[in-house]
Amino acid sequence: MDFLLWILTEDRRLADRWYRLFSRESWKVQVLHSLESLEKSAQSAKGMALAEIGLPGLKTPRELQNFAGRRADISILVFSTRDKIDNSTISQFLEAGADDFITPEIDERILLSKTRAHLRRLLPSLTHARTVILSKNGNVELDRVKRAIKTGIKSGTPGSMDNLTPKEFEILALLLGSEDRVIPRNRLMDEVWKDKAGRVNVETIDKHVETLRHKLGHFGKNIRTIYGVGYMYKSE
Repeated sequence: MDFLLWILTEDRRLADRWYRLFSRESWKVQVLHSLESLEKSAQSAKGMALAEIGLPGLKTPRELQNFAGRRADISILVFSTRDKIDNSTISQFLEAGADDFITPEIDERILLSKTRAHLRRLLPSLTHARTVILSKNGNVELDRVKRAIKTGIKSGTPGSMDNLTPKEFEILALLLGSEDRVIPRNRLMDEVWKDKAGRVNVETIDKHVETLRHKLGHFGKNIRTIYGVGYMYKSE
């Protein structure tokens, strides 16, 4: 099952701005225009939706409550401009099942932080739910439960690793589980260092990645640096 982040609005400029914002985080994003279209898109996916109050299917708290009752695996953040909604209505939508309320004018840094917080608390990523992660070419395998790593499986030079630090292990799991996708440094900070992310600088992350590459030996070159953004795992 895929993991998606949906943006439900008829405001094209806002949709484009938020689409670019979330896409830079390597999240799969879809722009929709009604709660009905969300229900169709979510038949084979789970995730989180930023939904504008007043759209078809989302005009009243009762409509949201009916949807939330059917799809408990979708987290919903509702939004509206302050001149279109009062505090009483906001409270009713939150009581009906919305996980948070924001405005379109929200600072993008705060929006990203709120989104990451909801994903960590309510909807752990599919990558983190997987026990065994295998590279696309089948040469590197990581087992989250056994905390074990096997290399050279397909190339006929099998080996194992047990010398990674916990941080190095989590970095590799995140990169390997998102193979061929760029993982920004700020996402590495949030998902690996968690509540201590605010005290982590770029040099610390780069040092951990460099040490991880060295320990992986021949397979270390599969971790590519995307300058100015972050890192990506790509099998040769």
